[in-house]
Amino acid sequence: MNLIFTAFATLEGYREGSNANLGSEVFYRCIVVSLVSAKQKNQNCDAALVTNTAVPEPYAAQLSQAGIRVIACPFDNYRFEADLDWSLAYYKLCAMQYLLETEHYENYLMLDSDTFTQRGYQDIWREAAEAVLLYQVPHAASQPMTARISHTYDELWPEGAPHVLTHFGGEFVAGSTPRLRDFMAECRNVFDRMQQTGVRSQDGDEAILDAAAYRSQLAGKPVRAANAYVFRYWLGGHFYYVSTNYCCDPVCVLHLPGKAKMRQLTVLYHKYTRSGRMPENQTVWRLCCLPAARPPLLRSLWVRLRAKIGI
Repeated sequence: MNLIFTAFATLEGYREGSNANLGSEVFYRCIVVSLVSAKQKNQNCDAALVTNTAVPEPYAAQLSQAGIRVIACPFDNYRFEADLDWSLAYYKLCAMQYLLETEHYENYLMLDSDTFTQRGYQDIWREAAEAVLLYQVPHAASQPMTARISHTYDELWPEGAPHVLTHFGGEFVAGSTPRLRDFMAECRNVFDRMQQTGVRSQDGDEAILDAAAYRSQLAGKPVRAANAYVFRYWLGGHFYYVSTNYCCDPVCVLHLPGKAKMRQLTVLYHKYTRSGRMPENQTVWRLCCLPAARPPLLRSLWVRLRAKIGI
């Protein structure tokens, strides 16, 4: 049996990111969309919300009715100072460690809450037996966030610096129990080193994940890019994608961060609560992929492309 889960914590004074917190209602709507869509496309898997707080109504009932477990996990591990950017994001590492110690699944997949699953995970589980799977962000070594993560590693392990780490995101972590136990041991080594040295990162759990991935590769423990299964669709005035990876050789998971939490994912939530089922993929594509943020020229090109390829 496999477990798909999302981790969500609230803690007084702790931060969701570098900006003001969005509030829990936004995240609970996203959690329902994320976990229900994952469960509906993977009926033979368990799905769960891992959290340190009671789930309010109507969200608790919606999760229960969809067969989603709620697993209580204290935020007592991987804790940094509350005012550190992304201080709440480290709860994902705490949740993964807790599940590996208390549950007995063959494979695990941790998803961010701002995701939608459009197809089954059969291939993910096949690869999870051979490697830990992480989403490789398409950033060059000099991209500011990637460069900061590499510099953080230089501060922790200055011998051999400068290092160039691959930038993996924190929205998708999958692997078998043995693979993830090895990987989380590396995450723990990085966290302990940060505590010993006082080195801190403004890039949340991704700094630890990327350092652990780098060290795992050096130790001969494979980490693979999960980009065949997940893609990050930034939606907004400055982001436009001309892509068919959601319908032609489609990825399994659409990651919709940023303002999509309050826009596209909220629309999907309301569609689900009105009908009791997730919208068809074609509806989600119209809301969440290229058409959601296209300028007039791309809109014209998109209409022609759809007519040509018959979608």
